[in-house]
Amino acid sequence: MDEADRAARLDRALAAAPAGVQTPALVIDLDTVAANIAAIIATAGSVDRWRPHVKTVKQGVIIDMLVDAGVRRFKCATLPELDLLLARADAKGVAIDALLAYPVPVALAAAIAERAHGEHRIGVLADDADHLAALSRHRLALWLDVDIGMHRTGSSADHWREHGNIGIQGLSGIEGLHGYEGHLGWHDRDPAFAAYDVLVALADAIGDVRTIHTSGSHGFAHALAHPGLARGPWRHEIGCGTLVLSDVASTAPADAIGVEPAAFVAARVVAHPGKGRLTLDAGSKAITPDRPPPSCRVLTHPELVAGKASEEHLPMTLTSGSSGSSSPSGPTPVRDAILWLVPDHVCTTVNLYREAIYVRGDRFVGTGPIEAAGRAGPWYSPRR
Repeated sequence: MDEADRAARLDRALAAAPAGVQTPALVIDLDTVAANIAAIIATAGSVDRWRPHVKTVKQGVIIDMLVDAGVRRFKCATLPELDLLLARADAKGVAIDALLAYPVPVALAAAIAERAHGEHRIGVLADDADHLAALSRHRLALWLDVDIGMHRTGSSADHWREHGNIGIQGLSGIEGLHGYEGHLGWHDRDPAFAAYDVLVALADAIGDVRTIHTSGSHGFAHALAHPGLARGPWRHEIGCGTLVLSDVASTAPADAIGVEPAAFVAARVVAHPGKGRLTLDAGSKAITPDRPPPSCRVLTHPELVAGKASEEHLPMTLTSGSSGSSSPSGPTPVRDAILWLVPDHVCTTVNLYREAIYVRGDRFVGTGPIEAAGRAGPWYSPRR
């Protein structure tokens, strides 16, 4: 969609919202979300080959949209996200398979296993052989977290061959291998293929692997093109969840499959501190707190470049237009003007909000909670 058209539609939708909308505000276009979900499923070739990571969306409205699209396998990072997945699945009357893709403390394993009620299945990642042995005492689907180069969690394939023998652990088999190539980018095909070769060789060596899971939003195309991952007898699945909402950082993969930004931060101009400068009310507590500047781009205003944010303020510098002239591409936004920001990293942006404004095109359709935003309380009680 043309940026000017997108901004105009968002302006009309926000104008129809109840008076007194506070900025910064998270605004999500549900029509674009639906189109993005359809595009990802079409790219994967089957809904069964996609296990979206819900750390991006964290809200029941969009999880419901995924379930309605036929998604039954999900990936999450936190216990609130897991509880939200199970609650929405119960409300929909469907059974899901949820992978808690984080090296969970063994002390929480029993509480996590208790959540696998009814037809639901819950999987967890084993970080190394000792972790695997401890987790095997609980009624959970067990996955081996294989470090394929990111060096953040998991163990090497050699470690799993040497120490993770399933027979020694007294298990009948494992659910799958999890290999996340988050250190690689959209154009890193050769190193991605080398990493997938490692996963396939390990799966062949173990001989009882049901699933191989790979790929965030920057690696999925390489994984889908890798012949070894597709040959089985395991099922291969991708986990890209960021593309459901999309962001600046995922522009290249989004453009490749026809995905568009669906989440925006509405921010107001609050100050003009000097010539060629203005300040918005969308600081690090409102948008992309985990990335260096620029934290976003501004719809229809390429001449505005975000600087280093403080907690409540986002300074913008007025640069030359894309033509290279000394004039900006449009008039400088006045005080109280609302600008539409596309986050550089949408996942951490969504996590900052308790509620979202929902639109469909140029229509305001309501608001809703972001139930799994933030952290859980200090005491993790059993699920009710």
